[in-house]
Amino acid sequence: MWRLAFKSLKRRKARTALTILGITVIVMLSLLFLSVGYSTENKVIPSFQKLNIDLVVLQQTALAAPYSSINESVAWEIQSYPEVSAVYPYIIQVLTLIQGPSRNQSVVINALLPSHVVDFYRVEPVSGSYITDTTNDSIAVGVQAAKVLGLKAGDTATFGSSSTNQINLKVAGIFTTFGTVDDYDINMALPLAQKLFDKESRVSAVILKLYDKAKADEIKNRIEAAHPDLVVKTSDQYVADFSAPIRVLQGSITLISGLAVAAGVFGVSNTMLMAVVERRREIGIMRAIGTGTGQILATFLQESLVLGVVGGSAGILLGIIASNILTIPSLIGITITLDVPIHLVVEALGIALGTALLGGIYPALRAARLRVADALHVS
Repeated sequence: MWRLAFKSLKRRKARTALTILGITVIVMLSLLFLSVGYSTENKVIPSFQKLNIDLVVLQQTALAAPYSSINESVAWEIQSYPEVSAVYPYIIQVLTLIQGPSRNQSVVINALLPSHVVDFYRVEPVSGSYITDTTNDSIAVGVQAAKVLGLKAGDTATFGSSSTNQINLKVAGIFTTFGTVDDYDINMALPLAQKLFDKESRVSAVILKLYDKAKADEIKNRIEAAHPDLVVKTSDQYVADFSAPIRVLQGSITLISGLAVAAGVFGVSNTMLMAVVERRREIGIMRAIGTGTGQILATFLQESLVLGVVGGSAGILLGIIASNILTIPSLIGITITLDVPIHLVVEALGIALGTALLGGIYPALRAARLRVADALHVS
């Protein structure tokens, strides 16, 4: 039966090839979409949760930290609160890293004071050295960002969009924070960033660590009362701000994948319906010699499954290759690599087989229900 399915498909090489190509593209894109959602959710959100944030102070009208601008003095005012253990003022700036004549990469700069960072998480150089509060000519690159960007200690990184506004900075070293979001970005001393980005005495936000987390609401209310233009968010609220667009992304991915599958179902159905029309006499002869309805139904469904398996396998292979080549700037500016765990491969194969079966059911039923007299009739 399977040999007959392959033989029948080989007789219509052009149509079969186009249908397989359609399934391949659908599965490849679906796997990439699934990988984007999986990688963003499983890398970005957990990395923020490891920052040991109790509260975050932002500009009230800002959508997120990269769009926020507040006075640096707020950080030192809050640091004087007896309930506050440590403060971490920082600037988030998205820049273009020039990697060649026609190859640029968006990267996120996290400008900070290393002397304050150590109160929140551990930073350890992997190669070279880390920056200090007063470093004014170099940067340190997170271990994950270094993999994506191909940077190493001693390199010169060039930022900017044209030769007139380029910034050249030496890579002092590669560092790890053991899984926090900083592993995915580039660190720069806060004073240097304020000078380069024309943000003297300004920061994007201030992260707070409290002696007693139970007093978070009290500190939040005190800061917002003293500074009506600021908003204070808890760790959960801060993470939720980044989770929301990820959920939107996943919803969009589901919608796009659904539309792609619908198009694939139509393509498979069209191919198999044409096969039924072309093989009417063959079906009639099969029925005349005693082939049952179920066997004819199975024959055409097998042909659909062959299309799904071949197209799905090719799509999975191309999707894995593409995911190993591509990187994506996530919704918060962090450039991450794409992961394709085995369960996503299984889902992609399921999409291929589901597309093939849904597209093949109606043509297979139509073939199985053909009457012998109608099938053998010659117009």
